[in-house]
Amino acid sequence: MIGRHEHAKDELQKFKTLLNEFGNTPVSDDRSKMLLHDALLKLGSALEIALMDIRNLNEESPANNKP
Repeated sequence: MIGRHEHAKDELQKFKTLLNEFGNTPVSDDRSKMLLHDALLKLGSALEIALMDIRNLNEESPANNKP
């Protein structure tokens, strides 16, 4: 899971960078839409990794073991 955490951390860093670039780009610039789109993709990727880890933890939880 550590590798996935590093990947999620990288995706979040890329999200922040792209969002910052979006904030510094005029709305009239066509690049602004692409930056926002790419930033949201990075955020979505990080969330998918986190949800996958949560699902795995729930499946491994002793509370889910049926006698």
